[in-house]
Amino acid sequence: MLTRRKFIIVLGGVSLAGLVGCGSEETEVVACGPVPIESGDECAVCGMYIAEHPGPKAQACLRDGRVLKFCSTSDMFVWLLQPDSVPQLQQAFVHDMGATDWDSPADDAYIEADVAFYVTEQPLMGGMGPTLASFGNEADARAFINEHDGRLLDYEEVDVQVINALARAHIQRSM
Repeated sequence: MLTRRKFIIVLGGVSLAGLVGCGSEETEVVACGPVPIESGDECAVCGMYIAEHPGPKAQACLRDGRVLKFCSTSDMFVWLLQPDSVPQLQQAFVHDMGATDWDSPADDAYIEADVAFYVTEQPLMGGMGPTLASFGNEADARAFINEHDGRLLDYEEVDVQVINALARAHIQRSM
């Protein structure tokens, strides 16, 4: 006869076995990379048409295979700095401005965002006004700073304060 105690132990064991099985499932990561910017593509943060604006653009490949596109590197960081974004992210990409033109960055000039060098406090405008100029190597970033001014940052140094400073600069320029 199954007593109440034995029933609870059996039920607990079955539940525990089910949880162990769930924990061992591997999540399949779908391969993805940057894709061309099309004329009707909208920024995942602000909704602006991406192709109509100068400066470096960005993309985020999500673990489910979707690609989010951004009209500027600053909008990409706005998205990346949200707590629920990082678990979704597989890899982010930015234009290497040392390898392409500021006014119309080429679709084949994307690099991985986490290895790029960024120049903030520089005068050139991006899709949402002041933005972070992104570069594939430090020498190109420093040459840009020598020509235009600015401050060099690594990927890990771009935080909420940096993005807020860009927003304040945009407000000051529009007054």
